[in-house]
Amino acid sequence: MALLSSLRKLFSGAVDTPSTGGASATAGSPKGAAGSPAPAQAAGSPTPPALSPVSSHSQGPGMMSTQTAVYTGGEIVFPSLDASPEWLHFSTRLFGLSRLKDVPPSSGEQGLTQRLQSQRGSQWADLLPRLPAVLPQLMRLVRRGNVSSSELAQLMSRDPSLVGELMRLANSPRYRTEREITDLAGAVMVLGQQGLDQLVMSVAMRPLFHHGKGRYGSRSGTLLWDLSERTAFATARLANAGDDEFSAYLAGLSSQLGLMALLRALDGMSAPSVPPLDREGLHRQLLLLTATWSAQIVEHWGFPPQVAEALAPRPGQGAESVVLAHLVRQAQAVALRQLMQPGLQAAQLGDWSAAQQRCYADLEREFNAGAA
Repeated sequence: MALLSSLRKLFSGAVDTPSTGGASATAGSPKGAAGSPAPAQAAGSPTPPALSPVSSHSQGPGMMSTQTAVYTGGEIVFPSLDASPEWLHFSTRLFGLSRLKDVPPSSGEQGLTQRLQSQRGSQWADLLPRLPAVLPQLMRLVRRGNVSSSELAQLMSRDPSLVGELMRLANSPRYRTEREITDLAGAVMVLGQQGLDQLVMSVAMRPLFHHGKGRYGSRSGTLLWDLSERTAFATARLANAGDDEFSAYLAGLSSQLGLMALLRALDGMSAPSVPPLDREGLHRQLLLLTATWSAQIVEHWGFPPQVAEALAPRPGQGAESVVLAHLVRQAQAVALRQLMQPGLQAAQLGDWSAAQQRCYADLEREFNAGAA
């Protein structure tokens, strides 16, 4: 079964061997158990492994020491969500700052986070543009598993903005078509059935990150989308054959929705009410808070439950959500590195696993080929 295969690969010592010496780059392999097989689970047992919170960090250079699942002693353990130096560098750039002060949040910043935490999931969702009306139907269609290209094209034709985005993508340099694509059927032919569901979701969600007109949203939306798109691509690449690749892609694509909603919230505040936002302690808090808000947003939108659970895992969730959360955290670390430091070679990726190195190379081909 694909889920058990994922658990064995992710939570046992039998993971890809890092290219250089040192700790395993696959976040979540317990350091004292390298090479040890995972405890066997009784065949046919319907009870998923239990989740337990623990603070532990196992990361390669530049990786996020995020909620990493560790399979030990018959249970799955989630460390806490923390920010790596690379994430803090990204966050500094996102907020248009030159540097962060290595101090806790100020009283003004603490007051801001308290006000933000009082908002519900529906309020965070309302800060973002509305999703295309046909999106729920599209999601049901692609999750059916045997959807045809003609069915997708027929449904997408009901939303002109969706058609326009899909046409733009089909005519982009990524697909290198010899002639201009002028109709939806032609676009579907160019994109192909494989991965079309992912492309539809990408096309539908891209405008959410390019709709801001304020100080923060207009400047940072593109950068945040760049990370989201790369994270989605990497999550699908790191998923095992037979896993729910669509949910993996969707979780990666949704991982920064909470942060985008935060930027929109800040744009809606008067300038005097927004503190400088230049303290490292605040940015560490925001990483935690915005992950929760991302989960609340997709839950409000009716996305698959495992997507919300993967974005903000809590004790007591099932094994499928644990696997997906692990994939998203690994994928975000690889995506962040490729976005902030493109063009690196395998020898420069430290203790990353072979799978992570391949994923970085795939991101280079997909997103950085035109920069050469």
